[in-house]
Amino acid sequence: MMLDKRLEPKVRERWTQLHTNTAQVLNAVLRDQQAKDWEKRLKELEKVGHLPRRISLGAVPRGVNESNQSGGNAS
Repeated sequence: MMLDKRLEPKVRERWTQLHTNTAQVLNAVLRDQQAKDWEKRLKELEKVGHLPRRISLGAVPRGVNESNQSGGNAS
């Protein structure tokens, strides 16, 4: 429909806008559903014990600051 040269430019523009808006809404709905499914699966894994409750993303343990971790003196 976007490439149909028989339609007036305003009609093609409106159809393109509707198509774009619809695609954006459907993508948002899909993304939200996937996030909910992911959270549900993570909770199931935590409940069964296959996943620790807290995953540490940083390499620095809690309570250790960066100067202590480097092992060098700051002089």
